[in-house]
Amino acid sequence: MPSSEDLFEPPKWPMKIIKAVLNADYLEEIEGDMYEEYQYHLEVFSKRKARYLYCREVFKVLRSSLVKRPFKTQKLNTMGMIANYSKVTLRNIKKNKVQAAIKIGGFSIGIAISLLICLFVLGEYKKDQSLADNNVYKVVYQSDNPEQTYKTSTVPPPLAKSIKEDYPEVVQSGRTLVFDGFGDAGGNLFRPMDSETSIYEDKFGYADPSILQMLEFDLVHGDVNTALNEPLSLILSATKAEKYFPGENPVGKTVMINEREDRVYTIKGVYADLDESHLHSIDFFLTLSGKEFWRNEQGSWCCSNYTTYIELDPSAQVSAFEGKLKDIHDHYFVTYERESDPMYADMIEEFNTLAVQHVSDIYLRSSDIYGFLPLGDIRIVTVFSLIAVFIVLLACVNFINLATANSMERAMEIGLRKVVGSGRQGIIHQFLTEAVVLSAISVLLGVILAALAMPMFNQVVGKSIHIPFDEPIFYLILVFFSVAIGLLSGIYPAFYLSSIQSIKVLGGNLRNTRLGTASRLRSILVVFQFSFSMFLIAGAFIVYKQMDLILNKDLGYDKDQVVTIHGMDSMKESMLTFKANLEGLPEVESASFCNSLPVEGTHRNGTTFYIGGRKNVDKGVSGQIWFADDDYFETLGVEILEGRSFSNDRASDTISVVVNEAMVRQLGIEDPVDAAIENWGKWKVVGVMKDFNYDHLRDSVRPLLLARTQYSDLLSIKLQTADMVSTLDKIESQWQSMNPNQAIRITFLDQEFKAMYEEVTRTRSIFLAFAVFAIIVACLGLTGLTMHSIAIRTKEITIRKVLGASFQSIINLLSLEYLKLIFIAIVIAVPLGWYLAEEWLKEFTHSITQTWDAFLVGGIILIIIALGVVSLQSVGAALRNPATGLRNE
Repeated sequence: MPSSEDLFEPPKWPMKIIKAVLNADYLEEIEGDMYEEYQYHLEVFSKRKARYLYCREVFKVLRSSLVKRPFKTQKLNTMGMIANYSKVTLRNIKKNKVQAAIKIGGFSIGIAISLLICLFVLGEYKKDQSLADNNVYKVVYQSDNPEQTYKTSTVPPPLAKSIKEDYPEVVQSGRTLVFDGFGDAGGNLFRPMDSETSIYEDKFGYADPSILQMLEFDLVHGDVNTALNEPLSLILSATKAEKYFPGENPVGKTVMINEREDRVYTIKGVYADLDESHLHSIDFFLTLSGKEFWRNEQGSWCCSNYTTYIELDPSAQVSAFEGKLKDIHDHYFVTYERESDPMYADMIEEFNTLAVQHVSDIYLRSSDIYGFLPLGDIRIVTVFSLIAVFIVLLACVNFINLATANSMERAMEIGLRKVVGSGRQGIIHQFLTEAVVLSAISVLLGVILAALAMPMFNQVVGKSIHIPFDEPIFYLILVFFSVAIGLLSGIYPAFYLSSIQSIKVLGGNLRNTRLGTASRLRSILVVFQFSFSMFLIAGAFIVYKQMDLILNKDLGYDKDQVVTIHGMDSMKESMLTFKANLEGLPEVESASFCNSLPVEGTHRNGTTFYIGGRKNVDKGVSGQIWFADDDYFETLGVEILEGRSFSNDRASDTISVVVNEAMVRQLGIEDPVDAAIENWGKWKVVGVMKDFNYDHLRDSVRPLLLARTQYSDLLSIKLQTADMVSTLDKIESQWQSMNPNQAIRITFLDQEFKAMYEEVTRTRSIFLAFAVFAIIVACLGLTGLTMHSIAIRTKEITIRKVLGASFQSIINLLSLEYLKLIFIAIVIAVPLGWYLAEEWLKEFTHSITQTWDAFLVGGIILIIIALGVVSLQSVGAALRNPATGLRNE
């Protein structure tokens, strides 16, 4: 137990901390004052409060003027010292223009690239971060079935209501539906009622009224609490409001969608653009109030097309709540399936459940969750961030190599400065100031380069990024960045060069100063530079080969010279006449009405198929059902392998369908022609078509059933013409003659196919660009190392030439050591690059089978470039007059 005296003693640990950091001259006085304060507080307050006040008062004396200096220095005129050092730096830049240009050039390129990447990364991280502190979550349906694990953000429509009613910790719930093919979700013709011309817009979605509060929509016009309460109401983004109602408040105005006079919507609100939300791809939200897409659709657990959000009570434990979701899954999902498919019900009861994902994670962390929104990917952001870091490190490595490369020239200067009284700390300050000044100049040039490259960068990454010149914090960050990068790159040269021994330098004994020996650190840094360059070069080649495979693969259909007219619904009963008129043009081979095409952006669905009569016996097969007329196969060049296609002229073909090989294979049908297949309807198979890739080539071909229709919203046209412009003019003329108030919208199937792989194309361009810049920066570093090597071997080269060494032998002498470094870099880069390439290619069902040639070609390119850089320096040394070298010795 403590003695009675100890009770009046203040806690000891605060003074221990103070003694460690404060100047000893002030300690005794401070300790005495603090002790007296503690005794006074004991008389007035409780012991606990007195101890608290003591600690507070002790730490209040931590002022910069009383803190110990980390090392003893002379008291200097700081501003005068910095001004002097800056003048010396500018003189050295003038004196060594080539080396300064190389240093600044490498820094500028690295900073420009890093700035662009940082702006991109910050833009990606900003998405939904305003909701980071909210208890809003998206419901995810997931399966741990070993045969096929998956996660999806689409769930049945009643789940939102049921989850709120069954769990008191759910404050509110709401849904969105952005799946093209349900009602007016996706793309539509849009026009205000007072306008005669409809314009196609492709960013429509549905939402419950509660979504506006949960996701904190910022309504410029209208009431966020009531905007979507009434049936047939909608809200639109500020950008679209300005487009259609410039300078007006459109609330209360009516609009028509797809020329449906029986479905006129009323605008109830205008929301600020959702640039920083995962819903950024939606410009129009239609209400789900009173909306039902088919009879009893809102109460059915059969179809999963909605995204459900919930808001939890702040006191709720998320992990505990997730544990409860298995109950609601089994109560509703399993019970429903038990009635229609007992085998499937058993499977989902064992393996499936529900989970939640915080809204702030939706945009970047949903790569493994199936959904219909274009989202970012944390993996891409991470790769970009690492590339930015490595590019900056390459620039810093350049500076270190170049700073130490001219150490021979600075040795005499350093020796003289020490002789006349300069301390090591002063020399360190000098070199750090030089590094910061060069860094500041490089940052300025880097910002200029980034501004010039911004349009191209935006095109590559598919974003609209800008440099925030109007934000003061941006300039503070640039200042901080300049100082930080300058110190990072300059700290090693500063300590390295300041360690030179003045007696040995002035005595001419440079070798013993360590300046004449090869630097292992420099070699390691150059290996690091070229390993990173090798990785990027090989990566660019692998992405290029994979992209080439995708774009040139036999897809099973013909995408060349196929155009699609969208928005055929606006023609109504004139559609068949329009198609017949087009088929009369000599340039048109065939035309087909359809609701789906083998490219993204057209109608998709999901349903389960069974062999007729075995729905309650067999396990179903998941696939797609599309509708088209009988010209679909000719127009797209899809081959019929067995049987025939359905015919619009046969009355008996109303239930006739053509299925693909994947459907036959997965259902296990031995004789498919005339076989019966059922899902929500019953179908008769009249033909089997060859498998064709209608999804991303990452995925294998899924089962597909093609059913008959006479007309649809899409009209695909197969052309055979050398004059595409003239042919399109004829098609547009036909359109205008029959639909004068509607602008025609034509797309090319091959271009839509390429758009599916825009992300891969973008990755290829990014890797290629970064590889080029990394090589440039690395070659600057190699130039610095070569200059250093030549500088310390001038005497050796001169003596060799005097003794008769040939030009080639001098070149070999200077090049061999760098070849060794390049080979080491390649050996390090290849295993890592190979592993990452194989992991990336696993995402594709159809992928290249070999990657070794990419590393071989990348290695050869790297060696050729490196030898070219070294040779440029070496040739100068080999051709130099020996007399010049002897004069200086």
